[in-house]
Amino acid sequence: MRRIHTIVQAVCLVVLFLGGPAYALTLKGRVLTPDKTPVDGATVWLDQDRRVQKKTTGQDGSFCFKDVQIMRTDVVAFKEGMSLAGKCGLPVNDMEFDLTLGPAASVKIRVTDKDFNPVPGARIRSMNVSDEFNVAVEDLVDHGFAPLRANDQGGISIDCVPLGGFLKLVVGQHRFADSNVAYLPAREKRQDVQLYDGVPVRGRVTAQGKALALARVSIFESGTQGQRELASAVTDPEGFYSARVEPGGYMVTARHADYAAPVPVNLDASKADGAVVDLEMPVTRTITGKILLPGDKPCPGSRVAFSVNGTVYEECITDGNGAFLLRVGSTKGLLMIVAPPGYRTLDLPQVPVDMGEALVAELPVTQLKELPVIKGRITIPEDQGPVGKVLFESLDAEPPVRFLSDENGAFEIRLGYQPEKNMVTFRAEHALRFLRKDFKINLDQAGEVELRLEPFEPDLGKRPPIPGRNNLSKLLGKPAPKMQCSDWINSPTLDLEKLRGKVVVLTMWGGFDDSPFATNRINQLRAVHDLYEGVADDVAIITVHDGGNDADEIAEYVRRFRLRFPVGRDADPFVTFVNYGVNFIPQTVLIDKRGELQFDQVEGRLLELVKSLRGRQG
Repeated sequence: MRRIHTIVQAVCLVVLFLGGPAYALTLKGRVLTPDKTPVDGATVWLDQDRRVQKKTTGQDGSFCFKDVQIMRTDVVAFKEGMSLAGKCGLPVNDMEFDLTLGPAASVKIRVTDKDFNPVPGARIRSMNVSDEFNVAVEDLVDHGFAPLRANDQGGISIDCVPLGGFLKLVVGQHRFADSNVAYLPAREKRQDVQLYDGVPVRGRVTAQGKALALARVSIFESGTQGQRELASAVTDPEGFYSARVEPGGYMVTARHADYAAPVPVNLDASKADGAVVDLEMPVTRTITGKILLPGDKPCPGSRVAFSVNGTVYEECITDGNGAFLLRVGSTKGLLMIVAPPGYRTLDLPQVPVDMGEALVAELPVTQLKELPVIKGRITIPEDQGPVGKVLFESLDAEPPVRFLSDENGAFEIRLGYQPEKNMVTFRAEHALRFLRKDFKINLDQAGEVELRLEPFEPDLGKRPPIPGRNNLSKLLGKPAPKMQCSDWINSPTLDLEKLRGKVVVLTMWGGFDDSPFATNRINQLRAVHDLYEGVADDVAIITVHDGGNDADEIAEYVRRFRLRFPVGRDADPFVTFVNYGVNFIPQTVLIDKRGELQFDQVEGRLLELVKSLRGRQG
């Protein structure tokens, strides 16, 4: 769930350090033009957690990086007059790949304060290019990347964007809080970026009472969207750091290659003079182990995390031998092993850890096996006609798993990830009839399953408003407020009058909201759309996107989420959102065939509500 009008595109989970045992890889390749001509004199950077290597290509366009660790890696190539190219990911083996430098376009921005005055000296801290690779500008500037700073008029021209591409930016200036910009397409028109007054946060990081240089201090907010980094700074040789955030309450922690992260400290940044937060790195304990695939083959690139009271403090990645090394700051916690897609641990993936006085613990080898494929068939009472489509949804696995049966009720369950428990509860619900069945799948017992759907009474009760959420109770039972959009994707222009005679599932949302709540809602809408497509023509899945984003940006969200139902861009300034009184998204409402708004709280019962409204006369 997210408050609208605030675009924060930040790095997830700040208290992580992707450490691990030394297992050096080699990454190599060539820099080419689109017609495969080698590019001589291109600069190639490799960035791993602020550790940068730099190479220059020769006449054959080749580059080669050695001593590459198994961790998050960004590779960026550039030559003056051409576009950036890059690759990001988690290498687990030696790799060879090409990077293509093509014609360049520009993203021109003007950085202003909240009163629209220019902000000279503002800088681009990092860029994401077309959702394909990242450029940590601050890391690369010390290694030859051109600094991107605003002139006296606040202008910055980024002239190395691939044609047709777009950027996501983090923009900062020493007097302001960082601004995260979710989408800037390459085009001639200048685009404005606003910075807001920042409250200073400063302090010192020490380890065993001594100054700790090169520690990364992260300031983050914690809420329904999880933990989101809003600002960061690197300590100087004396251990001091300084950052700025918008006024508010946050948490702060630090990480370093040689130490475990301290427990996050609450931060009150509401006063204009800021706050001082000193951090002491804890006594570091080490947990080692190994993860093996079937046949005792090493499992490189598997995530291992350590949590205390539900909060992840450290994580690492297994190396090419399947080995991991995790530095932790607590004697007790829960070790979580995240098997790669298609696999699961032989035992439960969460291992309680109690190290006592020990500083080093070696765990037994963790064996993996393939996740089972469970096939089955749905039956329904004979008087209900043919089976038809059925929607399956997990009830106790996060993120939820959804899939459809075929027209004859045949289904196949393939889990892409290992749930926390071996028993997973699913609900199978008929598309058109009030028939469903809750059932459990034991991951230790693959095989054939036959399910008979049973009649049930739908939950049609009016629920009280949820504190902190939109209160639409005054609209219930009345004609639905007007829906008005300036642009439409996947559809010609729509309004509610054109949709009379259909049950309308209307959702107000924002593609920039990547919280679990929002992502789950969009995935659910996509599943319900697929369920009714070709089955019932009196159900319309419609969404209205936050009007603060450009139409081409919304089109990119639609592509990313693979949406095929109509998506409108709310008419400025947020006309539809205001008509419905929506301040938090996503918000789904159900409108009956007469055009009256009947339900505004659909969690856990969307499909049964839709079916109940289908049965009412329009």
